[in-house]
Amino acid sequence: MEFARFGGPEVLEEVELPDPEPGPGELLIDVEAAGVNFADVRQVAGVYAPPGSLPHVPGSEVIGRTADGRRVMGFAPRGYVSKALLPEKAAIPVPETLGAGQALALLVQD
Repeated sequence: MEFARFGGPEVLEEVELPDPEPGPGELLIDVEAAGVNFADVRQVAGVYAPPGSLPHVPGSEVIGRTADGRRVMGFAPRGYVSKALLPEKAAIPVPETLGAGQALALLVQD
């Protein structure tokens, strides 16, 4: 999801983006869920200016699986995507018994 203008949820658009390429120390994960927080909503509204120019992909917390099947969560810029990059050192293992929403609530709550 990205937005090319500021506003409410209606400005978010589903778009095709290339998969990011992991660099040294980064994990590529298939995103299961992304956190939606006050800061994300304010960024889309234009109150918190996004870094760089528009269009912009919001989001910062994700949970998902690595290529080898590990379930992890952490802070990822551009979190409203199907594939995201996480710093390997900051990836937090998540047990299968913990729901995605419950796990993401442990990272940030607004």
